[in-house]
Amino acid sequence: MTIKKTIAIASAKGGVGKSTVCSFLATVLSKDSKVGILDADIYGPNQDILFDINDKNIEVDKKNTDRPYIPKKVDNISLSSLGFLLDKNAAIWRGPMLSSAINQIYEKTNWDELDFLLIDMPPGTGDAYLTVCQKIVPDFVILVSTISKLSIADLRRSEHVFTSLNTKVLGIILNNIHQSDDFQSFNLETENTVLDRLEYDKKFIDSTYPFDDLKLDPLFLNTIRTIKEHA
Repeated sequence: MTIKKTIAIASAKGGVGKSTVCSFLATVLSKDSKVGILDADIYGPNQDILFDINDKNIEVDKKNTDRPYIPKKVDNISLSSLGFLLDKNAAIWRGPMLSSAINQIYEKTNWDELDFLLIDMPPGTGDAYLTVCQKIVPDFVILVSTISKLSIADLRRSEHVFTSLNTKVLGIILNNIHQSDDFQSFNLETENTVLDRLEYDKKFIDSTYPFDDLKLDPLFLNTIRTIKEHA
């Protein structure tokens, strides 16, 4: 098993479109690469919804004692989710239990050969960040934010935490879910690169893979180029 690059997709603030952005990036990357998604967002593991997966049960290969979990396959994308593994009470777990679950599903999933593994992180800057950065050790992180004051305040926390954990911030994707008029001209005032600015589109709301009604490639030109430059 080889995973060439691991990328965390994160936001301290919930509701900024992180999971949607993660699914979009995976879809674009999968056109010429083998991609995996680890849905580590215990508070709202939604990648199964975005990829229209109805079977929520995790499949187990009993012959593979090291990595028995078989990811769901959607074309060129392999998906493994905490939502397949945990019960409905998992969202109220304490930090150590959450950290153990994230590490377990990463270590026990048979990812096979991947060019990119994207980790859909839970919101916040707590134990999940520590587990992913210290145990999984992503090559870099992409942060997602809106331009609201609260989102930016939490973005600063994320930048600080990842820097303190020696995890490179590849850049930031700004998502205009609030339909702000000054979105394109807004100055984020950050040392990190704003990779792309995602304008609001009502088609994003209920769209599911393969997102045929969306033209994703132009939306993430700089992000995809930057990822591949670091591949």
